[in-house]
Amino acid sequence: MRMPLSLAIVGDMHGQFDATDVEYFNASSYDALLMVGDLATKNPDSVFRLVPLLNQLTKPTYLIPGNHDTTGIRQLIGEITHNDFLVRFGAPSQSTRMEKFARLLTTPTLCGYSIHNLGKLSLVAARPFSMGDSRASSVGDPFALPVNFKPYLEKIYGITTLYESKERLMSLIDRVNPPYIVLAHHGPFGLGEKATDMFGADFLPTETDFGDRDLSAAIDYAHKIKKPPLAVIAGHMHYPTKHGKKNKTWHLKKDGVLYINAARWPRIFKEGAKTVRHHISLTVDSGARIETEARYIS
Repeated sequence: MRMPLSLAIVGDMHGQFDATDVEYFNASSYDALLMVGDLATKNPDSVFRLVPLLNQLTKPTYLIPGNHDTTGIRQLIGEITHNDFLVRFGAPSQSTRMEKFARLLTTPTLCGYSIHNLGKLSLVAARPFSMGDSRASSVGDPFALPVNFKPYLEKIYGITTLYESKERLMSLIDRVNPPYIVLAHHGPFGLGEKATDMFGADFLPTETDFGDRDLSAAIDYAHKIKKPPLAVIAGHMHYPTKHGKKNKTWHLKKDGVLYINAARWPRIFKEGAKTVRHHISLTVDSGARIETEARYIS
């Protein structure tokens, strides 16, 4: 791909992606599309309804699965309540759905603990199926906690804990050729604890930073070896917020890294008589300078 490079970022869809989106992105000047996951609704099989649309995309497309993609309701309840029985009970069906999803998908590249070449820019994909853990701020060692959907990640990637995930992400950073960006479903810890902060929780009794510790540790490591990413792109934490319907900070720069939360929900909505569709643009020029903009297409 050429420089400057123009990328479209599509946030948590939860079913809101249709033929109009396909037509728009195919006709656009974007060089590639990045999808942060959560294509599905609460019905895990709903992801298959989007496959024919995704396969019509003509732009290179990179997709990291989110916590709703092929995962069942019992698993999700198990993750929220930390019930290992429920997490494991749904694991076989997740594996079956993921095998089917990967088999049917022809255009988007499925990502997770992986490196992808965007021409003069590299893409590092972080932990798939991430959804955070409410215990991380209260335990002695958050890296000892299991990863979300541990049975699947152990089976496919050999990853069971946040410590192991951190180590895997650090190894990807060791291998990647700069300049590069990071694609995740859920964003890193360390960007604020308020509900209106980028990855702050608005669904717990107390506002808290709900970001992923393994991802933030990997980014810290990247800074330490003087190999930071240009940007870290994620979603998961919807805005406007659940309570009070306030906007979140959706982009900020910290220590020279641009952080983006693309999870504007709903991404298709009415504004007066118009139907509006949300996505985010990201441009990287030949000097590795980076710009972003929220776009509302009607």
